[in-house]
Parts: sequence; structure tokens; C-alpha cells
Amino acid sequence: MSESDEEPERLENQDPNFEEDFGGKEWPFSGKRGPDEIPLPTGAACVKINDVSGGLSEKFRDFSFGGQGDQLPAIPGIFVDGVGPVPVPLWEERAQRLIEKCEKSPFGHNIGTKMDENVRKSWELQPDHVQFRNPMWKTGMEKMAATIADRLGYKDIPLHCVLYKLLVYGEGGHFLKHQDTEKKDGMIATLVVQPPSLHEGGDLVVYRHGEVKHRHDFGKTDGTATHLPHYAVHYADAEHAVERVTKGYRLALVYSCVCRPICKTLNGTQNNERWGEN
Repeated sequence: MSESDEEPERLENQDPNFEEDFGGKEWPFSGKRGPDEIPLPTGAACVKINDVSGGLSEKFRDFSFGGQGDQLPAIPGIFVDGVGPVPVPLWEERAQRLIEKCEKSPFGHNIGTKMDENVRKSWELQPDHVQFRNPMWKTGMEKMAATIADRLGYKDIPLHCVLYKLLVYGEGGHFLKHQDTEKKDGMIATLVVQPPSLHEGGDLVVYRHGEVKHRHDFGKTDGTATHLPHYAVHYADAEHAVERVTKGYRLALVYSCVCRPICKTLNGTQNNERWGEN
């Protein structure tokens, strides 16, 4: 092979030359491309800057986090149409009544959904059937939303936690590793709140680059799961799994964490008309 036939050295393997990349030429992070082409940095210095900024983004933002839901009341006052008050922790008779009201949970498959209890086994209830009759729950959720926004790197940006589904996992309930789909425009993360619960197994495991990065046991290790609410947050595109419940019932409230756009009008006032309030 002649020298001219050798494959050129990849940009990420080259030493950065800032004068060459930024010395009076057009901005190197932009470029003219066709409609089906992805603009790429044009120099080794740009690649290095991109790598550093990506690392900083991951360093200063929490990929997944959770713990005790100190801002939430221990008794959420859950009321379900056709079932009545739902006590926590769930006990057998009320769990069965709740499951009768629920539907079996499907999972995303290609562009549709599919049922297979080898992949996912749980029951779910749509949010329009669920009420929280403890007024402190709404206040606590608003405080938690501000905390989540800060931890995710969206400080002072309004974040709304919108109930997506109520889930019930009985013995054998689980969900294999998967990624969430975007449920609402502006969704950046998923929040799972577990009210006081008495069960074994059912940990939420979050992966990063194929490896276990976080394990959320919702207070089972320190013995607080039965007495206090717990929560876990992960980015919407994070791979995660719910391990098999081996005993009891796990009740989970799944929220979409949504950043709603704030547009300022010419007179400087904020316009949220597009989103309104749920």
C-alpha cells in the first residue's frame, strides 16, 4: 500500500491545534451539509472540546438518584374510582381489588405494544382514575419537582411532574431491561415514587453503557420502606429494569418529568398559554 493509500488518522487520535481550527476561519462547530448529513466538528481541537464538555455534563448532573421522599407525606391519601381508599402498605384484600380495576401492563415493541409476562408482569391504572386526597401530597410534589430540576442541572427552570400511571407488582412481577419512550413533549426524566410498601425484591436497576450504575431498593436495606415514601429518578433514555418481586405487593407511582417552555412576550411577561395547568 502506498503512502497516499493509507487511511487518514482519526480526528480524536490527533493532537489538537487550536490555531489551525480557530485561526480566522469559519466557526469550526458549524458547516454546510446536505439534508441527510450530520454536521461534525472539523478539527481535532473541536473533538477534544466536545469530549471534555460531554464529560463535564455527566459529572455535574446526576444520571440517576433517589432516596427517602422527605418532602412527601407518608400517607398520600390515594383514592381510586371503583375501589375507594387505597391504604399503604398494600394488604392482600385491597391489593386484589385494585388489581381487578387495573389492566395488565404491555411493553413497547417496534412501533406498537405487546403482552408477554416473561418480559413484563405488572398491572397498571391510568391517572384519570387516581386521586390524592391528602392536600400535602400536591405541595410535596411541587417541592420535589424543584429538587429534581436542580439535581438534573435545570436550576430555576420550571419542572412539572405529571402522573403517568399507577403500577402494581405482585409476586413474580418484574420488567426486563428497557428504555422509556417520551410520554409528553419536553419530557426529560422519569420519576418513580413508591409509597410505604411491604414487599421483597422489586429493586429498580439503572444501567449506564450496559453496566449497572444505580440500584434503588426504596428503603428496604435500612428498614424504612414500610414506613416512608421513597423515590428514584433517571433520565428518560436510561436503560433500566425492575427486578422480580418475590413476596408481597409493590405499589409504584410513575411520573413524567417535563420541562415546559417559557416564552417571553415583547412586553417581557411570560406566556405559558400553550401548556396551561393540569
